[in-house]
Amino acid sequence: MVSYSLSENAYLKIFFHAAKHPHLPVNGVLLGRQASDVVVIEDVIPLLHHWTSLSPMMEIGLDLAKGHAEAREMTLVGYYQASERLDDTALAPVGERVAQKIRDQFNDAVAFVIDGDKLGTGDPALLPYLPQPSTSFWRPCIAQSPAFTTGSSFLLAKADSPSRAIALVRDHNLHEKFGDFDDHLEDSRASSLLSTTMTIASAFKGTLVHCPSLGQLEVLEDHILLVDQQGFITYVGPADSEASEEFLAKIDIPITTIPSGGFLHPTFCDLHLHAPQFLFQGTGLHLPLMQWLNEYGFKSEESLDSQPELAKVVYVRLAERLRDAGTGAVLLFGTINNTSNLILAEAMQTIGIRALVGKLSMDISSRPSYVEPSAQSSLRSAEEFIDGCRDLVSSYEPHRRLVEPVITPRFVPTCSDELLQGLGKLARDKGVRIQSHLAEAHEAVQWVLSERHKDDIDVFDNFSLLTEKTVQAHCTFLDTDMLSRMAGSCSAVAHCPLSNSYFSEKPFPLREALNLGVPVGLGTDIAGGYSIDIMNSMRQAVVVSRIRDGTRKLSGDGHSLAIDWKDALYLATRGGATALGLSCGVFQAGAPFDAQCIELYKESDKGVGALDFFEPQSGITLGILEKWWCIGDERNRRGIWIQGQKLDAKNASERA
Repeated sequence: MVSYSLSENAYLKIFFHAAKHPHLPVNGVLLGRQASDVVVIEDVIPLLHHWTSLSPMMEIGLDLAKGHAEAREMTLVGYYQASERLDDTALAPVGERVAQKIRDQFNDAVAFVIDGDKLGTGDPALLPYLPQPSTSFWRPCIAQSPAFTTGSSFLLAKADSPSRAIALVRDHNLHEKFGDFDDHLEDSRASSLLSTTMTIASAFKGTLVHCPSLGQLEVLEDHILLVDQQGFITYVGPADSEASEEFLAKIDIPITTIPSGGFLHPTFCDLHLHAPQFLFQGTGLHLPLMQWLNEYGFKSEESLDSQPELAKVVYVRLAERLRDAGTGAVLLFGTINNTSNLILAEAMQTIGIRALVGKLSMDISSRPSYVEPSAQSSLRSAEEFIDGCRDLVSSYEPHRRLVEPVITPRFVPTCSDELLQGLGKLARDKGVRIQSHLAEAHEAVQWVLSERHKDDIDVFDNFSLLTEKTVQAHCTFLDTDMLSRMAGSCSAVAHCPLSNSYFSEKPFPLREALNLGVPVGLGTDIAGGYSIDIMNSMRQAVVVSRIRDGTRKLSGDGHSLAIDWKDALYLATRGGATALGLSCGVFQAGAPFDAQCIELYKESDKGVGALDFFEPQSGITLGILEKWWCIGDERNRRGIWIQGQKLDAKNASERA
C-alpha cells in the first residue's frame, strides 16, 4: 500500500494558510515526488481563500502550480482545504473535483481536509481523503491506526511540526505574512509561494494563433500573455477581461505589442533528424535506401566521429538553422561516438533549442569501420552517454535544461537481439525516451522477416521498446492492426513525407493512424529529406494525403484520407510536442513559452517576404494564415523564444 510523508515545510504552510483565514474556505495543492511506494509531499502552493466553485481564477492557479512544480522537478500529488465552519471536515464537491483533476495525472493523489476544531491543539489536524476504486468519489481514509500516528500510512517527517507551527504563529505571527494566490491578486507585495512564478518577466499583447487539438485552430485576437521568470506562461486571456486588467495593473514591465499584421505562434517540433547527415544535406537522393546509407549516411557519421572540430562546426550550424526555421524542439539521431554526441548536445543547449539527443546503438553494420564491437560494448556506451548528457546540463536550473538523452537503436537490421533486449532494460532503468526506424522500406522489412522471422514491430515490442516513450520514424509498411498496436502502446510516429517519397515504396497511412489515435508528429529526416524547414514537411504531408485520397476516390472507397493545412499545423506543433512528452506547442497557463513571432504584412497591404496583398488587410484571418502556411518562409519570422528566452542571431539567448 502507498504511504504518505508530509515534510515540515509543507505542514507549516498548510497551518499558516488556515490560521490566517480561520473563518474562510482556504485551499491549495500538494507538491512532491514518489519514491517506490512512498509519496513524499515536499511543499504546497496555497491557492485561494475565497472559493465556492471551480472558478477561472482557481483554474489559472492550478495551471500555475503545475508549471511551478515541473520547474522544480516535482509533480502535483494532492490537494488540501479548510472550510468556513471549524467543525466541517467534509471534502467539498469542488475540492473533490480538483483532487480528481490531480489524480488524473498522478494516480496516488491524496486530499487533506483541515480539522478546524483540532488546529492549534498539537494534533496534526489533517483528515486524509482517498479516491474510491474505479470511481471519481473521495472518502475519508479509515484505517486501524489513525492518520499521523504510529503504524499509519500517513506520517509527518518531523513529529513536532504541529507544536512548532503553534509557536511560530503565537510568538512570531508568521501566518500574518503568509500569502496565497488570492492575496497576490489583491496586493502584489503579498508573500506567496507563487511569488517565483508570479514575478512576470515578459508581457505580450496581440493576436495568438495555436492548435490545441487536431482539427482545431484558434485565432485569439487582442489577448494578453504573461510569462514568468522561469519561462512559463502564467496567464492567457482577452485584453479587455477583468482578470487581464487585474494582472496588468500589478506589473511594471513594458508590454510587447504584436503589430496587427503579426501574431505569436508556438515553435515547431521536428521528430526525426539525423544530425551528422546535415553534413551532406541535399545530395545522394538518387540511390535506394541501403545503398544510400552505405555511401552517404554511415560515411558522414564516421567522418564527424573522427573529427571533433568538424562536428562542432556542423552541429552549431545545424542548431542555428533550426532556430531560423522556427524549430524549438527536435528529436535527433547522433552517431555511435559519445564525444561527438556530447558536442551535439552542447551545441543545442548553447543555441537554445530543446533537443532529445540519441546516441546510435548498432552492433551490426554493412560498413566494417562503422560498427560497435559487441552488444555489451554498445550498452556500456549508451549508458555512459545518458549519464554524460545529464551531467552536461546538471549545472543549469531544471527549467533551463533543454537537452536530454534518448535510447536509439538505429533499426532492427543493425541491432542484435542481445543489444535490443539490453536497450529495453536500460530505457526502463534510466527513465529515458526511445527512438528508432520502423517499417520504413520494403527491403528492410523483408530482411527482418527473413532473418528474425517476424515483423520488426514484434521485435521492438518483444524487447520493451514499444512504449509510451517511443517515437518510431516512417512506419510506412504498418497495416491497420499494427497501427492499432501503436495506438495501444501510446508509441508515436514521426511522419516524414519527403524522405518517404524518396526511400519508401509506400506513403505513410496518416489519416488512418490519426483516426486510430496514434500520436503523430512531423519529421524532416535530414538528410533523407532535403529541407530542414518543418513548414515544408507540413505542406508535403498535405500533398501526399491528397494524392492518397485521390486514389481512394478512384477506387470507390467512402472515407477521406486527406488532411488539411490546419491538421498539419497541429502535427507540427502540439502534436509533435505531445509525442515527445513536452508541454509546449500551445498557449495556456503552465506551459513553457516556446513561441515565434510571425509578421505577414505591414501598413495593412505591404506583404512581408513571399506574401503579396492587393487590398488593405485588417487583423489575422484564416485566409491570410493559409497564405502564410502555403508560401511563407524565414522572412516572416521576427523572433523566437524558448522557455521564455529570446534567441538572437548571435547564438546567445536573451530574456524576452
